[in-house]
Amino acid sequence: MKNLLLLFLLISSVQTTQAQYKPLPMQNVEWYQDGGIALLSCPTCTFVNYKYYTDGDTLINAQTYVKIKKVEVPNINDVSLFPAYTGAIRQDTLNKKIYVVLTDSTTEHILYDFSLQVGDTISSVLHTLTAGCLGFNTETIYLIDTIQVNGNDHRVFHYQGSCVGTDGSYIEGIGSEFGLLFPNLKDIQESHLNCLKINNQSYYPYANVTCTLPTISVNDLDQLLDISIFPNPTSEILTISLPENTIESEAILFDAAGKELKRFMVSAGDNRLNVAAFKTGTYLIQMGNAHLTFQKE
Repeated sequence: MKNLLLLFLLISSVQTTQAQYKPLPMQNVEWYQDGGIALLSCPTCTFVNYKYYTDGDTLINAQTYVKIKKVEVPNINDVSLFPAYTGAIRQDTLNKKIYVVLTDSTTEHILYDFSLQVGDTISSVLHTLTAGCLGFNTETIYLIDTIQVNGNDHRVFHYQGSCVGTDGSYIEGIGSEFGLLFPNLKDIQESHLNCLKINNQSYYPYANVTCTLPTISVNDLDQLLDISIFPNPTSEILTISLPENTIESEAILFDAAGKELKRFMVSAGDNRLNVAAFKTGTYLIQMGNAHLTFQKE
């Protein structure tokens, strides 16, 4: 009898472990994805590489969220879709839900709901474009199964969308097969999640997968919206902020008449340039094919 009771407890323990919810990682996380998500605002834009990443906490409507930012590398086109700040997410671990507040909004929506059962439906907050379907997409869960990632079981929720071509899946503790914030967008180029990195270690789809964005040269910088110069105008220090993965390159400073004033090196991140000695007026910074102007006060 004791043996039977022990066997029952062991089986119950295994079943509980298998069913245990795996929360979405919320700190020091990077999602790498690619595809044609650029079609959302530019029908001719394709093949864009993205990295979404967590960037500290923020308060929205008295709730604590984790900020999500993005770096993108267009391989072909010169259109960048979204600002560096893409939204904020929070997790209700007890109820197995992840919420999102998108850019320029304070309205909260459900991003993922891992409490659903087969046959349940959920209204997607994110837009789809397939077959001209632009708007909220109702998704119906038709299968829940399990995959192994680095030896750990993760439940997968397969859904069928109300818009043609919007079938897909959510992966518990990871996000979506299409990415993090745009899990329902499935276009001609089949955007998909390449890998997930946690605490600077690759996790999905396996431990030694390479999680990186393609390296870009300064000649490609004009293709990125993530370049910024500030403050503009300025009287003393100008900061030139370049996207992650930018390799070190030369920049040239010109005055309004086209006279070269200074050559200096720039690299990924914030580069500071002291312009206090220059006269008031308009100046141009050239970096490969990129041209940025600023006002000196």
